[in-house]
Amino acid sequence: MKIKFFANYDRSENLLKRFMANYDVYDQVLQFTIGEDYDIAVVFNRTNQEINNTAKVIAVIQEPSWSPIHRNNQFLTNSDYLIVHDHELFENLYEMELGRKIFEAPSYMFYHDHVDRSFFFANEEVEKTKKLSMIVSSLAMDVGNYAKRLRLVRRILASDLDIDIYGKGFNISDERYKGMVEFKHTALLPYEYSIAIENSNEKNYITEKFVDCALCNTIPIYSGAPNVAEVYNKNYFRIINLDSPTIVDDIKEIIKVPAPKQDLDSNKNRYFQQRNLYSLIKEIVKTIRS
Repeated sequence: MKIKFFANYDRSENLLKRFMANYDVYDQVLQFTIGEDYDIAVVFNRTNQEINNTAKVIAVIQEPSWSPIHRNNQFLTNSDYLIVHDHELFENLYEMELGRKIFEAPSYMFYHDHVDRSFFFANEEVEKTKKLSMIVSSLAMDVGNYAKRLRLVRRILASDLDIDIYGKGFNISDERYKGMVEFKHTALLPYEYSIAIENSNEKNYITEKFVDCALCNTIPIYSGAPNVAEVYNKNYFRIINLDSPTIVDDIKEIIKVPAPKQDLDSNKNRYFQQRNLYSLIKEIVKTIRS
């Protein structure tokens, strides 16, 4: 069966490159294509491209519930298979019944850096010479955690916390601000810990903000999905409360302890083995073929 990728944010050929970099594709049943002859359309969020009438549609929701991308999104209701992080939340928010066969599951996200997955295994032994980083954008919105994330940056800069801050859009005259990085792994691999704050605190909404840390064997100091411990190994992340009046001191207490060494049940392995969209697509294809 032939599969083609679609999305609201990228072209089919680029999506295919990212998919092949993320996952170990090893079977002879599925073929991935950028041509017009395909049996299954995998749609990330939504697309304005016309989809073949005979193709089965698998929609993969990657954005939080409040994203404007979901307004009048026919793929929420009309897809043959819908993969979404919180079924009930979407139905209540948009007052509609979601599409046919629904898989409620932790978010299936690509990691951020456009590199092959082998890079992260080749760099497992990079020495952790630095304690703490934070990768953050200056983007401000009135929803989710955007304002709280920027408030935390201001509180950190007003403190003596030993940290390296990376990101774009800031005009900060503080030696702890290191500017932009082309690859996030540059700001993660040398660090024991990194602060990772999701855009939204929704069930199962665990994105590359968490995963990028895990792939670099860096412990995320995390605020996001309330059920993250049901998905990933709690030995390899720490939780912070963005509303804590002592949040900077809370972070200082966390990083006093050396980051733990990773074992076989690392969150990097969980991401590649359990949060594997390729494996889920294979399972769905089995039901289509049966």
